[in-house]
Amino acid sequence: MTPEILSFEAFGPYVKKQEIDFSVFRKTGLFLIHGRTGAGKTTVLDAMTYALFGESSGGGRGDFAAMRSDFAPDEQNTCVSFVFSIRGKRYKFTRELRVRTKRNGEKELQAAQDAFFEDEAGSFVPFFENPGIKNIRQKAEELLGLTCEQFRQVILLPQGKFEELLVADSAAKEEILVTLFKAEQWQELTDWLCDRANDLKREKEAHEQKIRSILEQHACDSVEALRGSLEEMRKQEAGAKARQKDTATHLGQARAALQDAQTVKNLFDERDGAETKCMQIAGREKETALLEEKISRALLAEEILPLRKEAAQIQGQKQQWEEKQRQAEHEKLEGEKRLAQAVQRLQAVFRSIREEQAALVKAAAQLKGQKAIREAEYQKAFEAYMKDAAFALSEGLTEGQACPVCGSEHHPSPARHSETNTTLEQVNAAKKEIGRIDKQLLAQEKEGLVLQHLSQACETSIERYCKDQKQDTGTAREDKANLKKWTAAADEAFQALQAAAAAYDLAKQENEKLQSAFAAAMDVFKEACLARGFQTDEQFRASCMSKEERTAAQASIQDYHVQLKVAQQALENLEGKIAGLQKPDTQALQKEVEEREREKQETDTLLASVQAKAGLIGDALKKASAAQKELEEKAAEYVELDVFAKLLRGDKGVGLKRYVLGVMLSAITGQANRLLKKAHDGRYQLYRTAEGQGRARKVGLDLEVFDAYSGERRSVKSLSGGEKFLVALSLSLGLSAVVQAQSGGIRIDAMFVDEGFGSLDPSSIENALDILASIRGGQRLVGIISHVQLLKENIDASIEVRKQRAGSEIVVNI
Repeated sequence: MTPEILSFEAFGPYVKKQEIDFSVFRKTGLFLIHGRTGAGKTTVLDAMTYALFGESSGGGRGDFAAMRSDFAPDEQNTCVSFVFSIRGKRYKFTRELRVRTKRNGEKELQAAQDAFFEDEAGSFVPFFENPGIKNIRQKAEELLGLTCEQFRQVILLPQGKFEELLVADSAAKEEILVTLFKAEQWQELTDWLCDRANDLKREKEAHEQKIRSILEQHACDSVEALRGSLEEMRKQEAGAKARQKDTATHLGQARAALQDAQTVKNLFDERDGAETKCMQIAGREKETALLEEKISRALLAEEILPLRKEAAQIQGQKQQWEEKQRQAEHEKLEGEKRLAQAVQRLQAVFRSIREEQAALVKAAAQLKGQKAIREAEYQKAFEAYMKDAAFALSEGLTEGQACPVCGSEHHPSPARHSETNTTLEQVNAAKKEIGRIDKQLLAQEKEGLVLQHLSQACETSIERYCKDQKQDTGTAREDKANLKKWTAAADEAFQALQAAAAAYDLAKQENEKLQSAFAAAMDVFKEACLARGFQTDEQFRASCMSKEERTAAQASIQDYHVQLKVAQQALENLEGKIAGLQKPDTQALQKEVEEREREKQETDTLLASVQAKAGLIGDALKKASAAQKELEEKAAEYVELDVFAKLLRGDKGVGLKRYVLGVMLSAITGQANRLLKKAHDGRYQLYRTAEGQGRARKVGLDLEVFDAYSGERRSVKSLSGGEKFLVALSLSLGLSAVVQAQSGGIRIDAMFVDEGFGSLDPSSIENALDILASIRGGQRLVGIISHVQLLKENIDASIEVRKQRAGSEIVVNI
């Protein structure tokens, strides 16, 4: 993995967005991350591990939410982005925190994460549609080939963590090495072999138990004894078969004798049955004779049946005409009711018209009186008006001048004033009122003519339909507008009444004719009945039979005679067959057969029991033999595999997993010793402790340091702080190199060392720089986190972390 760009904001002590381009350090290979204590140097490494795995570089800073900067405002999101490349392909992992305010005013942090790969166009494309925390972590492990813990041990050497491998005991060191080198497979292989050996042991024991169970079921102590028991069962089977054959022969003979006797007995039983059947059929003789007599009387009745049918036909016609007469009579009564109702309506209309005529006469008299009054008033007003007009004219006359009316020049008697002051308008109004009264009189005269016409028409209709009816005395009134309606109703009712009366008369005449014809036909029929012995019509009807009934009766008679004849012939045949024979007693023979069958059943049961036992023993022998064979095979396989599994498990020495881890640790110490030659003039060398001292302890993975000055080995815990740092650094770098070589092609192009240099003297720092310089080169980057001044003087390329009130910031120096 090669880091390319790391950016973060509102993260830890950093508020503003910070970005580090690691490509600027590729020429130098070694760079320093320095700054004041608490400025946020380790936070740079945390940004990587949080982006990839959601954890800090040291594993103790909490979840991602704990890394949000306390100085960041709510509207600013916490963001971390890490771009890196593996085998020429670029990837980007991001994480983000957003502040959300709930409805109740409380605030919460919402986290988001994502992972991208760069496509051919140079754009980053997400791996997932809905990325989750687990998805992102698994994708990081898949791409890097390392878990978060392995990432810390191989790529990051966290503060206070990289010395753990050096001073850890065998048990703790085993857990670290198993994780780094995936040594679980060796333990899994060992466990699988042990499990397989245990399975074989259980299979062997199962076969042994199976054989014991089979032998116990048959009371045998060995397979050979079981085989002898089977031979004994075979002998018993042969004897049972011979006895079964004898009982079968005796049973056959007894059954044959019983069958012969049963045949004779059946003939006697059939004879008895035939005799009984003849008696049963003969019992129907009287019934058959009655049936024959009934058929004879039915034939006599059939001769006169046409006469009865003819009378019945006439009677039916008579009934039809009686129904028509009743219906016509009913319609006649209904017609009379309807006509009476229509006449009553016409009379009511007539009364209404007469009343209107009387009212019209009275109104006309009143109008004539009003007209006389108005004419007198008009005459008086006209005369007054003319008098006033003459007076007005006389006022303009002068003696000697001609009068405009008469032409006289003398005016001896001029007209006087009327004193009523009548105007022309008043005269015209009086005349107009007379004209109005004339119009009303004329209208009344026309209406009177209409009423006169209606009255005459109504009276004519009443007289037409009311010849035989009483004079109307009703008081009801009817509108004259319904005159036409009720006249039509009266016409319709009158016509219907006439039709019903004619129908009634016709039906009455036909009924009288048919009554005479029916009486004559019945007289002829009765004479025929008496001639054939039928005294009453009921006797005749009781003797009548339908064709189907007569046919069925004749068939029953014929069947009787046929059955009787067949039964008699059968009885005669059976009597001939049993002539000279005695009816056998089959009970004794039946008992003998039952005894033979019981013997046969016993022999069959015995044979089946022997065969079943022989079969069970035979099956048991087969199973026991097969189990014995499999037991021998499984026992040999188990012994071989059990010895090998215990050897790999380390029951008598070092197990496979511990051996492999020892080899890996030796390779690590070899790499470390190569680096330690550059420190303290090559004074110290690392060695694994001797293996195989006791089975109860996890041994073989402890480390000792060889001190060239004393010429002896001693515990690594005895080293001073500075010495321990250099040895642990060499061991960690050696571990990184071995892991890289053993991790399936994983290439580690960057390493970060966090602190630890503060405990070193200048000479040890130079040694440490020499150690680090020996592993850098090419494209590999080595980053050191420290605030030691001597490192600043020797390492030009650096990332300076400046601590300020508003939050830390990063300055890259090349």
